[in-house]
Amino acid sequence: MSEYQYSDDPPIRIANEFADIRVRKVYTRNGERLEIHAHRRGYRILLDAVELESLTWQTAETFSGFLRASVGQEADED
Repeated sequence: MSEYQYSDDPPIRIANEFADIRVRKVYTRNGERLEIHAHRRGYRILLDAVELESLTWQTAETFSGFLRASVGQEADED
């Protein structure tokens, strides 16, 4: 097996005017992961079950903080 192998299922695309992401299951040497690919920005991450579950422990304020940090980072890059 290479580094990882994609599931036979097609990716799921979720998009709006602000983001375009694709998610799909991949198989790695260390088990199943969910790949999240931010298509427009070219970022990818593989998350295991515990990492995905930890998202459910977060509050809306946590995600708002992520977005504020991201917007600030873009402003610094310009």
